[in-house]
Amino acid sequence: MMQNPPFSPRLLWRLLLIALHLLTGCTLAFLTGMFFTQPKSWHRPIVRWWLHGLASRLNLDVNVHGTPTTGVSLWVSNHVSWMDIPVLGGIAPVDFLSKAEVAKWPLIGHLAQAVGTLFIQRGSGDSARVQGSMKSALAANRSVLFFPEATTTDGHRVQRFFPKLFAVACDTDCKVQPIVICYRQGDALHPLAPFIGNDDLVPHLFNVLAGERIRVDVQFLPVQAVAERDARALSLVCEQAMGDALIALHGDADVPSRVGLSAIRSA
Repeated sequence: MMQNPPFSPRLLWRLLLIALHLLTGCTLAFLTGMFFTQPKSWHRPIVRWWLHGLASRLNLDVNVHGTPTTGVSLWVSNHVSWMDIPVLGGIAPVDFLSKAEVAKWPLIGHLAQAVGTLFIQRGSGDSARVQGSMKSALAANRSVLFFPEATTTDGHRVQRFFPKLFAVACDTDCKVQPIVICYRQGDALHPLAPFIGNDDLVPHLFNVLAGERIRVDVQFLPVQAVAERDARALSLVCEQAMGDALIALHGDADVPSRVGLSAIRSA
């Protein structure tokens, strides 16, 4: 579990920028009615702008490789951190499927609900309800992103995919675009970026803000057509493509330990 870093002028300044950006988001959500109505098409560029700004204020330099597909699609990405959401949402308008716990996070949870995030209770057997919500979003001309690993990882490899939600693409004949995301520190994977194990949100945020800027590489892979594939076959194709692309993206980089975080922050 991460410990809070020592307070510094850099950390305090970045926390102030985050607080101001969250306040801006709440103000926009209130003025545009996002807190009170279903998401509208004209909300989407506002949300994208806000998430893009949040990624920058979170100390992230985002580099995009490949091209997001046009039109309605189902995005699938590996999952490293809660920061994946502002990174990916700042690139193109998309609705996210997120774990139910996020809805309870102070302020962030309210904003997530306001912008149309779909929530799933892990292990509760509510995949049928979630699939229905995803289909409704796609029918409303809103792309949806989910993380088929169903957990966060250190970003070195993709874990086995859970195929159930790929049935949404099969049932709607929707395009599927695989994506891989990689957080780097020089030639290695960044030790602070993954939100894994027993990490808590506040210490993780503080450690990210206390360090140097983090390079984030996002690779959009070729679209996968449903064709005659079932959910399991589509899941396996995406898992293989994303696994190969992730290794190519980070070059089989080392996964540094979190031991000695103070040295990493000041590097």
